[in-house]
Amino acid sequence: MKAMLLCAGFGTRLKPLTDSVPKPLVKIAGFTLLHDTLLHLHSLGVDTVVVNGSWMADMIEDFLEITDLPLKTLFQREKDPLGTAGAVREALPFLGEEFLVVYGDNLTRQPVAPLMDLHYRLNSEVTIALAPTGEPSTKGIVLTEPCGRVSHFREKPPDEVAQSNLANSGLYICRSSAVEHLHRGEFSDFGMNVFPELLGNGRVLAADTPGGYTRDIGTPKSYLTACHDILSDRLTPYRSDGNIMNGMLIENTQSYDSIELKGTFWIQKGAKISKGCSLENCVVLSDAVIGSDCALKNSLVMPRTKVPECTIADDKYLKVF
Repeated sequence: MKAMLLCAGFGTRLKPLTDSVPKPLVKIAGFTLLHDTLLHLHSLGVDTVVVNGSWMADMIEDFLEITDLPLKTLFQREKDPLGTAGAVREALPFLGEEFLVVYGDNLTRQPVAPLMDLHYRLNSEVTIALAPTGEPSTKGIVLTEPCGRVSHFREKPPDEVAQSNLANSGLYICRSSAVEHLHRGEFSDFGMNVFPELLGNGRVLAADTPGGYTRDIGTPKSYLTACHDILSDRLTPYRSDGNIMNGMLIENTQSYDSIELKGTFWIQKGAKISKGCSLENCVVLSDAVIGSDCALKNSLVMPRTKVPECTIADDKYLKVF
């Protein structure tokens, strides 16, 4: 099986974390998202992956070249982003007649077998993996008939009119016929363009909830939650550079005398926690400096942030002061 891994986004919602690294190369509690996704695809039986890139594309290409992987990767550089469907159209010569499409900003353990059964039973052109969401207005909401055939696709509807909480989770089984009508180099998005067009032409799309873990790490809130999912052992990375013990991953080398640490937390290399601080369920990223006598709870401290002394923060995403 072959797959297209979409990694050309700008990571705007996750700035400033993505100012210096593309989102697929973001670290999550000791491992790299792109590496984890490729290893998951291998576990699903994928042997070849086309990975696209635009924003800081050199870093993605370099990572693929130097990383020992159990599958073949091909890099597709895009001078200008082509959109999710446009990127797949560009890669069709390498993907064949049927393949997976995977969004590169998701941490996932979704299985494919339940989707395959539905895909072949309905003879679908695209079969979409669904997952529940509490924020329909940020997702593509999919409505299905009892048999699993898609009846409506609504991209980011207002929460009050969404009609469902089942969202496109960024994993598809796709046939080339779904995108081969697009012109190469043309911008096109699955949710905004291709799915509505296919449905309007009476073509068969299918969708189901295959189960398994999946989380879009594209916002500070979801990124922090993903980190705690790893730290609390809800999800185990395929391969990690860190050693998590009792929910803690401490990568810097400072003394923690006169500092209180509670719950699950990750403190990245280069971060500095001053005396008198209390941290509970926090992630503190590289080169952040937390001043003395701060009390932080359920907080994400972004790289290079300087938190003033005596700061009290609960459920905050702290950027540069």
